[in-house]
Amino acid sequence: MAHRRLTGGDTGDCKDGDCPNVYVTDRGTLVFQGDRYADLTVPTRENAVELPEDVVKEAVRALGW
Repeated sequence: MAHRRLTGGDTGDCKDGDCPNVYVTDRGTLVFQGDRYADLTVPTRENAVELPEDVVKEAVRALGW
């Protein structure tokens, strides 16, 4: 599956892509990279990540929504 980064990167406090990021895939899905959010129970095959609101807004703008 191919993907491209919509947000984040290696600027500011980000080093080596270790930041909240949002990616879009060639399947039309979004992938979120962020800190694991452990206060929510999810099925074993899933994870929940926590992203700052500005990262999500940046992804929405990048998609032209």
